[in-house]
Amino acid sequence: MSDNQKTSPQKPYALLIAFALGVAFAAIVFASWPKVNGAAQRADAPAQEQEAATEQDAPSDQSGTLDIATTFPSWNQDSASLAELVAFVEDVTDPASPNYREPAERIATFDMDGTLICEKAPIYIDYMMLLHRVLDDPTHKAAPDVVKLCEGIRECALRGEKNSDYSPGKHVAIAHEFAGMTPDEFRAYVADFLATEPVIGFDGMTYGQSFYKPMLEVLDYLRANDFDIWMVSACEREVVRAAVAPFGIAPDHVIATDVAYTTTNQGDAVVDDYTMEQDEQVVLGEPLDEIECGKNGKVLAIAREIGSRPLLAFGNSSGDYAMLNYAEASGGMGLLVVADDVEREYGSAENSAEQYGLVDKESWTAFSMANDWATIYGEGVVKTELPGLAEEELAEAA
Repeated sequence: MSDNQKTSPQKPYALLIAFALGVAFAAIVFASWPKVNGAAQRADAPAQEQEAATEQDAPSDQSGTLDIATTFPSWNQDSASLAELVAFVEDVTDPASPNYREPAERIATFDMDGTLICEKAPIYIDYMMLLHRVLDDPTHKAAPDVVKLCEGIRECALRGEKNSDYSPGKHVAIAHEFAGMTPDEFRAYVADFLATEPVIGFDGMTYGQSFYKPMLEVLDYLRANDFDIWMVSACEREVVRAAVAPFGIAPDHVIATDVAYTTTNQGDAVVDDYTMEQDEQVVLGEPLDEIECGKNGKVLAIAREIGSRPLLAFGNSSGDYAMLNYAEASGGMGLLVVADDVEREYGSAENSAEQYGLVDKESWTAFSMANDWATIYGEGVVKTELPGLAEEELAEAA
């Protein structure tokens, strides 16, 4: 057989291959034509249109464009501390700045009591909810030792005093008095308490309305600038989850003192030796975690649960100082809410003076309730007097 005869059967395949390559080439040219045409149109566009397109595509300079009165209506418009926060945020969100941080790095951590919500009327939210459950809730019968504990807490609270000796017992009492509830049931109980119970020491608001309006505006502002908001509180985690839910903070963004969980039929079984059935539910157990999420515990919890340092950290007391330092040490900003207003809030001149000294020492930024905030709780809310203090005054007068 000749060489021509050997190769002749391959010719149809060669023709098919050539045809396929031609079709592919035509498809590529067709697909790229609109792009080439568009490029030509852009090349022919007037220079002013090209400049306008360039300006539209370029990152906008946020400096000086923020309407303070609209964004922060509850603040005094000449607040230097607010201006400092705004300048920091504009700097770290400006792609042209050497301090620019990607959205994933924009973490802001907030304490709750005293930073976002009133803690002076007359005491912390979780304490007040426990007192309601044990002493005022007609649907619940508390253990006698818990009743005695809560009576002591209330007596001090109504005089504006916080006895730290009650703290360990309070954690145990909350676990005991709510054990067996599902997390959803517990959060619903907290939400109902916040929505219906009037704040002691004020007229015109419930506990759920006792969040500081200036700080809620800060939350909104930071969200608008792609900050990831986290709560970091010494209060019980499920209490915090329920309290901040109306403000868009998800349960998985709440770090706080842990509660114990169990399942319906687990009993005393060790978790590693027990498998829940499909008809069981997760419920609150006892006791609570013995380690409160405060002071250095907040820093360690942030490292464990977030895995990154906060760029902004907001607090109001010694339980938050470590968290503020954690932010400052990495080029972030620590901000301290100072309760120095004795007219609209139960502030303390002595405590405030001490805190302002720490602000200077640690290079934090202070938010003064008295000087920076035009309103604290909004219109119609009036500070009255704690019942215990009024009784003491009457006794002295008699």
